[in-house]
Amino acid sequence: MFSSKDDYVAKMKSQLDEWNASIAAMEEKGDEIKGEAKVKYQEQLAALRVQRAEGEKKLKEVQAASENTWEQVKRESDNVWEAFKDSYQAFAAHFK
Repeated sequence: MFSSKDDYVAKMKSQLDEWNASIAAMEEKGDEIKGEAKVKYQEQLAALRVQRAEGEKKLKEVQAASENTWEQVKRESDNVWEAFKDSYQAFAAHFK
């Protein structure tokens, strides 16, 4: 069971690194957008950053969870990550 926790943490870290790189690229692209579209872009990007921070918080909770409680923390974390993934994908698709 403990190795499953380690695998889960490694997967979360990898996904977070990937999203951080993509968000950084989106931030650079945002510099090219003008007018009202830029305002909306920046608002949605800020919302993604908030969700990413929540994901980072959940990652720390999973890492700190005991062997007996990590499954529950994992379920809570999965919900946060799924919401972030959905928001990220919608944002990326909208501003391609």
